[in-house]
This record gives sequence, C-alpha cells and structure tokens, in this order.
Amino acid sequence: MIGSSENLDAAVRDPTDYFGSPMDVVREPRLTKDEKQRILESWVLDAQLLSQAEAENMPGKERPRLQEAKLALLELQKQK
Repeated sequence: MIGSSENLDAAVRDPTDYFGSPMDVVREPRLTKDEKQRILESWVLDAQLLSQAEAENMPGKERPRLQEAKLALLELQKQK
C-alpha cells in the first residue's frame, strides 16, 4: 500500500486507488497526520470537481463522496 514517497504521491493524485473510503485514510497507521491531510485534501478537491461536473449534467462513473471526505478531514483535525 503506502510505503514510499512515490506511493504517497500516487495516493495524493488518486486516493480512491489506494483507499476504500476517506475514513480509511484517517485510520491508516503508516501515514503521518500531514500525509493523511494531503491525501484527504486531494480527495475533497476531486469530489468537488465531480460534484460540479454532475451539476452540469456530466456524471462520472464514481460518486463524489464529498461529505465523507470533509468529515474525514474534520476527524483528522480532532486528532493530536
């Protein structure tokens, strides 16, 4: 899964290739809080773009999961 900076960069580019849900990122013990935040922020941005495309009648094959990604980011911010 995540073990090198190359894999981390790939996970930031496309989090859904590496994680089943945004909360899986929060629960991943091998990542630092900063790494988790980078991945989740990317997930939020991707979800916002998917939501915008759907609003313009251009649905994608994946559902945006915007709310899940934002909630996961909030959960991460609560952690020490």
